[in-house]
Amino acid sequence: MAPIGTVYGPTANARNYKVRIAAQLAGVEVASTPDFQFGVDNQTPEYLAKNPSGKVPAFVGADGYTLYDSSAIAMYLASKGANSAALLGQTEEERGQVLQYVFFAESDLMPAVAGTLYPVLGFRPMIKPAHQAAEEQLVRLLGVLNNVLLDKTYLVGERLTIADVIVAADLLMVFEYYLTAEDRKQFRNLTRYFKTIAGQTAFKAVAGQAKLCTERAQAAAPAKKEKKEKKEQQPKPAKKAEKKAEKEVDEEEEEEAPAPKPKSKLDL
Repeated sequence: MAPIGTVYGPTANARNYKVRIAAQLAGVEVASTPDFQFGVDNQTPEYLAKNPSGKVPAFVGADGYTLYDSSAIAMYLASKGANSAALLGQTEEERGQVLQYVFFAESDLMPAVAGTLYPVLGFRPMIKPAHQAAEEQLVRLLGVLNNVLLDKTYLVGERLTIADVIVAADLLMVFEYYLTAEDRKQFRNLTRYFKTIAGQTAFKAVAGQAKLCTERAQAAAPAKKEKKEKKEQQPKPAKKAEKKAEKEVDEEEEEEAPAPKPKSKLDL
């Protein structure tokens, strides 16, 4: 089967995973770019001519059709399969719920994941107030999903949809770097759900075996400033020594100064 297009961007990240998982589930072939260098290849004139935004991943079809944003590409590829109705929702209500969770993942979940883990992993500077706010938001959203999945296997209906692929892909980093075994006990429904989706054949074929956190990732301690050398720390004693020397010189000059002549009666 000839590829229907190429997905441009680094292949080892959640955004690229969800696109290629969607292609696997839809039964369509897409080419990828494993040697793609973010910040380099997406800034070339050739790339910008096809995708002026410079974003990755981006899809370029065999017919020249272009699309960017991982969730948009995933939904487009899902629509190309014979099972598109199952992946995108079999009724109008299900299609609405699929979109609901796709937007939830993009606008709420992923920003909270990035704000919590990117500073810890060194992808962006650590700003404590912003990091704390993102972490609180992430825990709240994980609780929302945990409650939704109390009596459900999938987010929409009784079968796997593209909403599950997108949400589970965005949770990969959370389960690998954040939720420890003790944490997972507090999110039992969400953990069961994640294992179910990540255990799908198509998911493992693209993303590999999902990793579960044993110890929460911590931000590296800031490097301590090197102590100044003693020579740099002794300017004041040097000045005191100089003043002392000047005082001694002045005293010597005062001692060497000739005594005034005694007054004579003839001076009158």
